[in-house]
Amino acid sequence: MGKLKDILYDISDILTAFCIVGIAGLVIWCSIGNIMDYPSIVSAAQQDKKNTNFGLAVPVGDSTTGGAVTTNGALDSETGDSEYPFSIYINYGESTASIAEKFVNIGLFDSVEQFNTLLEQKNAAASIKSGNFIIPANSTPEEVIAKITTTPSV
Repeated sequence: MGKLKDILYDISDILTAFCIVGIAGLVIWCSIGNIMDYPSIVSAAQQDKKNTNFGLAVPVGDSTTGGAVTTNGALDSETGDSEYPFSIYINYGESTASIAEKFVNIGLFDSVEQFNTLLEQKNAAASIKSGNFIIPANSTPEEVIAKITTTPSV
């Protein structure tokens, strides 16, 4: 009788292992299409993010204006005069090249070199603060530098 119990225990262990392997294989087989599509999904998401991201510069404004933001931050409304400000987040220790790229992407500076030159002229490279800055879309480069070298408003 003891040998019969041992045989049943051994067989049940083997059957359990086969069931686990079979279920895992079935799950992989059913989702192999999604697994193989993953690289294209990731690259498409990165491409979409690249096309719509201002480099963490986000147009802000109130919802009562009734217009949509165009690519340069202008409010596309019936009058066409209004412009949204931008909310730009500067991380602690972020490079001036990265910060400049954010401003170039939204159109407040013509080039990274222009931003860096103005920083050097104002001797403000070490004075850049970290945080979230609300910058009007029609700000001059000097106003932008003055804004990011003072403590940001929350």
